[in-house]
Amino acid sequence: MAGIGFELKKLFNDKSASGYVKAYSYSAIVTAGPFALMTGMVLAIQLMFRLYEVDYTELQLYTASVIYPFVFSNIVASGFVLVITRYLADQLYTGNHRDIIASLYGILSMVLAVGAILAGVFLWDKPLDLLTKLCTYTFYLELLIIWIQGTYLTAVKDYRGLLYTYAGGVGLSIVLTFLVIKTQIMAPATGALLAMNIGDACIIMMFFFYIRRHFGGKASGRNFLFLPYFEQHKRLFGIGLFYILSVYLPNFIIWQGTFAVDVVSTYTYAPMYDVATFYAFLSIIPVMMMFVVSMELHFYEKYAAYFSYITDKGNFKEIEDAREDLLHAVWFELRNIMEFQLVFTLIFLALGNYFLPLAGLSYASLDLYNLIVLGAFFTGIVQVVYTLLLYFEDQFGVLLIVGVFFAANLVFGLLGFFWGEQTYGFTFFLAAALAFLISLWRLDYFCRRINYYVFCSRPVFFRPPSGPLARITAWLYEDGDHEGS
Repeated sequence: MAGIGFELKKLFNDKSASGYVKAYSYSAIVTAGPFALMTGMVLAIQLMFRLYEVDYTELQLYTASVIYPFVFSNIVASGFVLVITRYLADQLYTGNHRDIIASLYGILSMVLAVGAILAGVFLWDKPLDLLTKLCTYTFYLELLIIWIQGTYLTAVKDYRGLLYTYAGGVGLSIVLTFLVIKTQIMAPATGALLAMNIGDACIIMMFFFYIRRHFGGKASGRNFLFLPYFEQHKRLFGIGLFYILSVYLPNFIIWQGTFAVDVVSTYTYAPMYDVATFYAFLSIIPVMMMFVVSMELHFYEKYAAYFSYITDKGNFKEIEDAREDLLHAVWFELRNIMEFQLVFTLIFLALGNYFLPLAGLSYASLDLYNLIVLGAFFTGIVQVVYTLLLYFEDQFGVLLIVGVFFAANLVFGLLGFFWGEQTYGFTFFLAAALAFLISLWRLDYFCRRINYYVFCSRPVFFRPPSGPLARITAWLYEDGDHEGS
């Protein structure tokens, strides 16, 4: 989370209640902001549809037109996000801010090019009216931009401005949707999508403003200096992609079964399962927030001390003492996070079983919700563990974890698909539990051998990447000119 830990440390140094509120608010914004944005808009608009008795087919079209962009924009952006996060972290560590703004435009051009082609192919021959297609297409591209901006926003310190931006964009979308439904100037689903487009566009413009203000809005800079990172850290791309695919793979499989619903011969989804999944994954927002607050403050102090003794010629005893402190912090904070999240998991189970039937969920969907909440608990802890391992550059171990998660979801999901719908939800729970166990095993394995991995497993001399992307970058900037490409 490039830079957020340093800002949180300053906020927590203020021992007052307001200081803690600011710190936790800032953590919540940068970790759960986009998800909260989607949650707030979608739930409010769906409630509005029901309140004004909008035709059910319009509600289905709206829901599907939100689910598809959200899921597939997340998948397309996932690998790019991890790679550019590493690049941004390196630039911040070295104090080189000159190319950061340029890199934002560069990575966006790549992600939008890939995403635009894929979405265009999907929507090209679909029997939706042109305006609905354009609104859905725009919403999808806006989400791609927001996912990428989120990486840069972790280093922006204006938490109050970010909060107001999210609230303003959500509020504007809801108000515009209300006006569309009341005036009936266009179809409700299309009008709601257009309203979300406008709200997201305002959010994106304000995010650009905050990022440019923080890093400097100079036109100069090397837009594609990060390209060699796709070769040097190619495992990061696979980690991001396979983790997100693992989360959504059960949905894709169930979309082919008896729960599936066809919407305007364009979308196929399973509302009984998807809605339960949506509510269940709200339960792991606390673990993401707690990770940033707890791990990236207390853990990072020990992490920095350990490697400082190594690089600054500390003696053997100093290095060993720092290693023991670091490993104690890893397991102590991980245990705290697991206990913290377990409390919220139980709360979501209790409240969900009471309130979700009032929101219209069937008892079959509620059974799915209970299983998926438990699976989400394991998924959240897996994400925490693999982030810790990425701090230690154990990209192979993390790729192993997400590979097992993906393979387990694929195998268990297919077995459950052929076994019957009574296994839905349980297959995801099993896959997440297996990935959880593998992640703890890998973390323990790495911690027991940390001296080997730190001192012996890394190359003595750094070898810069020399593949085609590195050669393209050298060709672009061989004269040392920093003008934008």
